[in-house]
Amino acid sequence: MPARRPAKKARTQFSSTRQPRKYGGAAHRRGSDNFASKLTEKDVVKARQAHKKGASVTDLAAKYKVNKSTMSLALRRKTFKHVK
Repeated sequence: MPARRPAKKARTQFSSTRQPRKYGGAAHRRGSDNFASKLTEKDVVKARQAHKKGASVTDLAAKYKVNKSTMSLALRRKTFKHVK
């Protein structure tokens, strides 16, 4: 009796070609146009101004009810790059 081949795994690797369909086309939406966004452009502008004046990332994250890493990414322009 021949040996059985293992069953093929379902594709779990994330593909950018499947992402827009899977997420309703929101994958490439910027800022608050993306349904998963927790910050708005106005929030980011205000947070960046407060950070320049000396507010800490932790305090700003608590104020806007987001994780510290989310706030840090927005302040460092890793996200919300389009906001001046």
